[in-house]
Amino acid sequence: MFGLRRTTGQNIAQLVQRKFERILNMKFRIFPAFLVFLGSYFPLALILASQDISQKTWAGGICQKWGECNFPTFEHPWLSGLGVLVTGLCLILTFNVISRIRHKYTINVSESKSIPSELISYSFPYIVSFMGVDYGSLGRIAGLAAFLVWLFLITYKASQIIMNPILLIFGWNLYEAKIMINKHERIVKILSKNILIPGIYCCGDIQGNYITNGESCNV
Repeated sequence: MFGLRRTTGQNIAQLVQRKFERILNMKFRIFPAFLVFLGSYFPLALILASQDISQKTWAGGICQKWGECNFPTFEHPWLSGLGVLVTGLCLILTFNVISRIRHKYTINVSESKSIPSELISYSFPYIVSFMGVDYGSLGRIAGLAAFLVWLFLITYKASQIIMNPILLIFGWNLYEAKIMINKHERIVKILSKNILIPGIYCCGDIQGNYITNGESCNV
């Protein structure tokens, strides 16, 4: 009986993994793309959650003595917790997506230059969060949600979903590179874990953007 359960569990895990890989190998679909997009706003969820901490908590102090800290209370704990949980899971999904990408393309990088990630479009919601938006104003939260949906559609159509500025913190860099692939020269954007120097790399592809570990591959 235990062997059957173990086998069933393994089959389910293999099925989930195959479906996940199938999603990665296809053009980035809108729902997975939306989840990756939400992961970009994990810091925004933390900002809104900190704004939702009750005045009683701030007045009493969270840590009066070292090692004697109290968990803060929130005015709207469900909304604060849900926002942090959902965006946090989506951020984990983003790293999971990147780690599972199949590097099936071999490219020859002849030139590359580091380019700043397009942070401007991601900055607006953070600015808005400091303009009176909090979980106590459902109308403003609804407006922020509508703004995020609109921003997502623009970002998705522009094929910029994977350009998550949070990745910069974890050592990823965005490059514009001149490459040779299938005997054709192209100018592309490459997201690389390491410094991208001229050489041969194995890459994956999401929305026309190449992703590599930044390590030269042997062909």
